[in-house]
Amino acid sequence: MNQLILAVVALVSGAVLCLLNMSNRIRAMLGLASQAIALALVWSVAVPVLTGGPEVSGGVAWAYPINAIRVRLDALGAFFLVWSLPMTFLGSVYAVGYLKKYFDGPRHVGVHFALLNMIALSFVLVYTGDEVVSFLFGWEVAALAAWQLVIWDYTNQRVRFAGFNYLVSTHIGLLFLVAALMILYAHGQSWDFAHLGRWLSANHGATRNVVFLLLVTSFGLKSAFFPFHSWLPRAHAAAPAHVSALMSGVIHKAGLYALVRFTLLMGTPDEWMGWFLIAFSVTSALIGGLYTVGQRDLKRLLGYSSTENVGIAGIGFGIGCLGLAWQAPVLVALGFGGGLLHVLNHAFFKCQLFYAAGCVYQVKHVVDVERLGGLFRLMPVTAVCFLIGGVAISALPPFNGFASEFVIYSGLFGNAGATVWAKLALAVVGAALAFVGAVSALSITRAFGVVFLGNARDGSLPPGHEASRWMLLPMGLHALGTVVLGVLPAVGFALVIGPVALFMSGVPGSPVVDALAGVAGTLSRIGLISGALVAAVVVVLLVRYARVRKPVSAGATSATWGCGYTLPNARMQYSGASFSSDFSRPFKSIMVLLRRQKAPAGYFPRDSYVVTDCVDAVERRLFNVIDHGDDTAVELSRRLREDDPRVAFAAGLAGVMIIAVLVLLAEGVLQ
Repeated sequence: MNQLILAVVALVSGAVLCLLNMSNRIRAMLGLASQAIALALVWSVAVPVLTGGPEVSGGVAWAYPINAIRVRLDALGAFFLVWSLPMTFLGSVYAVGYLKKYFDGPRHVGVHFALLNMIALSFVLVYTGDEVVSFLFGWEVAALAAWQLVIWDYTNQRVRFAGFNYLVSTHIGLLFLVAALMILYAHGQSWDFAHLGRWLSANHGATRNVVFLLLVTSFGLKSAFFPFHSWLPRAHAAAPAHVSALMSGVIHKAGLYALVRFTLLMGTPDEWMGWFLIAFSVTSALIGGLYTVGQRDLKRLLGYSSTENVGIAGIGFGIGCLGLAWQAPVLVALGFGGGLLHVLNHAFFKCQLFYAAGCVYQVKHVVDVERLGGLFRLMPVTAVCFLIGGVAISALPPFNGFASEFVIYSGLFGNAGATVWAKLALAVVGAALAFVGAVSALSITRAFGVVFLGNARDGSLPPGHEASRWMLLPMGLHALGTVVLGVLPAVGFALVIGPVALFMSGVPGSPVVDALAGVAGTLSRIGLISGALVAAVVVVLLVRYARVRKPVSAGATSATWGCGYTLPNARMQYSGASFSSDFSRPFKSIMVLLRRQKAPAGYFPRDSYVVTDCVDAVERRLFNVIDHGDDTAVELSRRLREDDPRVAFAAGLAGVMIIAVLVLLAEGVLQ
């Protein structure tokens, strides 16, 4: 408990020091030092709890009506803390290289590092809060700090709009969360999670159902589930690369933590809740995956893939809820174990991919897929890290994305105790998940091939070179984690056993270790075999490259059978749009494509072009509604005259119907 307090003091003190009048380099180093101290203090408490030690709890008295602020660190909170704080620290290290050009200028970089400290502070508050006040305080600190980090380039109007969009969306989610907590307080008469949990577990019915839907909506907005995702691609495209990485890999995970936490407080959820979570998550995974295929902006592509991957984790949580409702311990272990493992794995490979995109931006000053190309030869470390992250996000062995999705598949197809129709429904979900994996592989193949392979497409861009070591180090460490968690999945299983055991405690049957042992052994064998095969292929390629690398003779100008293409150029290469056009065509109602073109004219046209871009259908529809809202209101008021008796009759009828519905709900007819 004392270590957690000292960690909070270290983070706040570091943030204050970053604001003092000193050089930007010293401010950055002070921010890193304070985060390193806080990380060591938190790990000294969280690691023992996660590995089977006793929970840590404490509290301080407070004024009415709060009465006390309580802190409790159990295995679930410890699981999120042990990787959230190190990744925030690595993001701050990356920021040193990314913001290096500002260090000698007039810009106050210390504010940025102070906000990164506030992000780390919010994790400590949210993941250890045992009552509503401290939880909401940490929730709001994360939202405001992330907003300020997003608008770092605030002179750009597009960046300001993206930040405003994020700020509004996250506070709409806060309203839903507060509404749910107010209902719980009205019935539980306490701000403590323990009291609220006892009421939730003992009172099945309409009120609990309403609270569940409010919470899912709030946490869906926080984690960018579809259709609450429209703020995410704009914010990720506008923010610095390390901020995008932390938002997608770490900050948004607070929403998934809260979803799992309140599910744990609920005890035994109703069966429909599990099915609702699965349907909600499958939709998010499908739509998010489809949107990645048509994006020109590399960071928007990665942003939409976050919507896809939180959906995959949500499928696991839905399976776990069904296991609790059916009293099936194996299903509980596979569902929550697979979901939490995917949360961890996604944090590793998504931060890694965003860091690679940031390296490209620092060198080329653009992340437009259609303007890039041929970067593998110029940025080999960045290219290899992007490739590793791309294979992982596509759920292919031997990397970590495959491990977590394999556990979720095991839950979908190993559903003992389910009815025939339930097994059929889960099999359909498994097929949808397989389709999502294929779409993700297509999207990453398109991005990697167009950006890193072939020839440069735009000669006006700066020459390529490898990024700063401050940026390569965090990216490389995330790549190492991606490989280790894939080849040695037992490491990931060791981290999720403690949180899953919290759910297993209320389900009769085998312990969590036994429930996960079979799938862990299978994954270990797959990881080692596939890892050895990949290593062998890499060695063969390196040997072949070393043997055939010879200087070209002065007389050789082209291949013998060049078929006329003796000097290929960028116009002969696939563009990103042409690469995915055949796949996108059947989904044009979902993937709305905007096309701008100028037809060629003359015998030797030079200024013709075709530009296509995939826009967000939800955002487009929302903006259309807002744009036409004033006209609609004016037209409605013109039609509804006060002296028209039909208006009064319709209003009275609507009022009677609303009262009748409220009476039915109060009587419990719909429970």
